[in-house]
Amino acid sequence: MIEAHDFASADEMFEFFSPWGESSNLEGFIFRGHSQDSYELIPTALRKNNVDWFWKTCGLGRPIEPQHNWQTWQVKGEYSVLRAFYRLADQRGLEVPVSERVRLNLSQEFDFHGLNNPHESDIWIPKDLLETAALAQHYGIPTRLLDWTYDIFVALFFALTGAIENDGKLEIWALNKEHLSFLKPTVNRVNIDFITPHYANNPNLNAQKGLFTHWPVQLPSMVNEMQLLQSGQVALVDRRPLNALVAENYRGEENIPIFKRFTLPCSEAKKGCNILSKLGYDAARIFPGYNGVAEHLLNQHKYS
Repeated sequence: MIEAHDFASADEMFEFFSPWGESSNLEGFIFRGHSQDSYELIPTALRKNNVDWFWKTCGLGRPIEPQHNWQTWQVKGEYSVLRAFYRLADQRGLEVPVSERVRLNLSQEFDFHGLNNPHESDIWIPKDLLETAALAQHYGIPTRLLDWTYDIFVALFFALTGAIENDGKLEIWALNKEHLSFLKPTVNRVNIDFITPHYANNPNLNAQKGLFTHWPVQLPSMVNEMQLLQSGQVALVDRRPLNALVAENYRGEENIPIFKRFTLPCSEAKKGCNILSKLGYDAARIFPGYNGVAEHLLNQHKYS
């Protein structure tokens, strides 16, 4: 399911990804870059080493052990920080996505009803909050969405610039979006959604050709939740990486790779950044505006 490629040099890697190289074998894939190959495909809200930071960000205070690892509490925390982002952005006159769920009690400091349906189960993240979650995720708010890009060179930018002065290897993940999307209406569907927000009001996301993966979870109704708690059957947060979740659910053909993983020594990162810059992929392009221009000028000496 995972096809691995280890490059020894930046030249070899760019030759592979070039239009005359093997890039035709990557049609239908989306990409994500990591500055270290030890990083996993886990969203910020679900990373084990982020638990304390996550609860501080939510402003709720970390629940007592072991309740911080209960799925119900985790989702309440994620909803709380999403709503806070939505509410403050709206108060500052910024454009926010339409969400009747959030707007219903937006005048209140706290919303105790947004996720508490007495008799009906729900999906987290619900459809009416996905656009908000994608916007918040792009600006650093912890969610269970995972950032990807349609452009391999954007993924390379984040991996290479973050890997300078690092030891070990950097990595690029490629995910077969088209094949997984093809499986959706079949019995072999995999429980993964692909979220592409509107680009019009988000120049960074537009420049980065970004999208997100989402692994939804089923939430019980309030009544069922109370029954489960009384019986001791509490659902725990699933913190496994995306490749492990897909592997457990994928029942497709063995000869179709779902993931491809590319690695490169971090010692080649500077050379790779130079090549990327010559291709027009620098901070001024990735982050349109004055900040991106300034970042490029202030950091280009690191690539020499």
